[in-house]
Amino acid sequence: MSATSGPPEGTPRRESVLQRRLSLGDMLDVASFTEVVRSFSELYRVGIKVLDTRGTKLADVKVGHGDFCSYVFSFPDGRARCTATVARVKDGPVAPVHGARTAVGEGTDDAGIIALPCFTGLRYLVMPVRWEGDPLGRVILGPFTPEELHDLPPSLTDIQGVDLARAHELMARVRRAPERTAAQVLTHFGQVLGALVASGQRAYLTTQLHIEAMLETHRELELHNAKLAQANTRLKELDRLKSTFLGTVSHELRTPLASIIGYSEMLAEGLAGALNPEQLLYVRTIVEKGESLLNLISSILDLSQIEAGKLRLVIAPVDLGGVIQTAVSSVAPQAQRKGVEVEVRLPHGPQPRLTADADKLRQVMVNLLANAVKFTSSGGRVSVVMSEVGAQSEVGGQGYRVFVEDTGVGIRSDQFEHIFQSFYQVDGSSTREHGGAGLGLAIVKSLVEGHGGRVSVESEFGRGSRFTVVLPLRPPLPEHGLLTAVAPAPETPPGQDRF
Repeated sequence: MSATSGPPEGTPRRESVLQRRLSLGDMLDVASFTEVVRSFSELYRVGIKVLDTRGTKLADVKVGHGDFCSYVFSFPDGRARCTATVARVKDGPVAPVHGARTAVGEGTDDAGIIALPCFTGLRYLVMPVRWEGDPLGRVILGPFTPEELHDLPPSLTDIQGVDLARAHELMARVRRAPERTAAQVLTHFGQVLGALVASGQRAYLTTQLHIEAMLETHRELELHNAKLAQANTRLKELDRLKSTFLGTVSHELRTPLASIIGYSEMLAEGLAGALNPEQLLYVRTIVEKGESLLNLISSILDLSQIEAGKLRLVIAPVDLGGVIQTAVSSVAPQAQRKGVEVEVRLPHGPQPRLTADADKLRQVMVNLLANAVKFTSSGGRVSVVMSEVGAQSEVGGQGYRVFVEDTGVGIRSDQFEHIFQSFYQVDGSSTREHGGAGLGLAIVKSLVEGHGGRVSVESEFGRGSRFTVVLPLRPPLPEHGLLTAVAPAPETPPGQDRF
């Protein structure tokens, strides 16, 4: 918990338990304490009442005097006098004033016990409850019959209607004891109460401080979460702006670049006049590099559309074997120039067709094959293996499994989690041997998952890699996400840009 951190502006900090005065009820387990009071009362056969400073009863056990007090209370004059006496006992000062005096007995001065006589002749002993100098409440013992009382006092006998014989009979049921003995009982109870308060305070403070620490930690976590949410919102907005910018720039670059490639091809074909061998080499280099740049721009545009959720899948029955053959034909020139052998193994006999976007699956296979050829040295081999249709646990149903394996440089295991990220390069140095923008595998992952499939990699550094693509026969149509499957779109008229 930070010592310097504070609550958010305008939010008041919760008062600590160490800063507020505890009540007697805070420091006692009231249910258990009531049982202690009951046992004490039954042992000494005298009533005990415990109140906090607000007059709230924490325990109230009556023993022996209930019938007598009820009888006196049944008379109007007795009711008025009983009410006044109870008010003095409960709410009056615990001091030798207003009819009270210091109780007789050893240690009563230190304990602050006072004796309060009742108009009936009975007597109460009242003891203050203090902790660390603060008043917490009071303990009331009684009423009991003082040992020296033999006759009913005039304050009782002059109440109109009182049957003296009946009053004597009921008073005899009230505990008779010397005041000194009653004071000792109350002092002993105070010691027990003090021990309970001490242990209860420790337990209460420990619990409350733990709760406060948890609340403070929760408050700080909420503050950090709010800041993270703001940062996340800002990052999403920046990411959206980035995708929009990349998409716009890529789209605007395609048209002039297509013109550069087109005019360069016309020059290479001699439509503007014959070129000498050196000029022809330059023009063909322009065409080759222009096509590489166009592929890069197309990849950036695809990625920006995927991130913006705007890339559509044109769903139709697809022959996956034919898609693989077409992709292999596309990368064959690159493989021949490097002296890399490309091997294709397809299942025998006709296979069920996929429901997928043929162009996007071809892009997946081309990206994987081009990547494999790029990282395989001359004399190496790239293999493409397509399984027969069968149950695929990764997609939870029937589908195909395609392996693209090479004998190239391989990938370190700590790079497996990162190679499918946008713009990530295993070799990120400015002098890296292999070119590329690090978009191919990111696009592969998005397109495969858009079809409801999964892509994974296995590799041993220095000995080659194997990428596995698992595709379901019928991909689920996502309700939301990066890609949305749609019905086949109409053919784009010649000369018009599909983007």
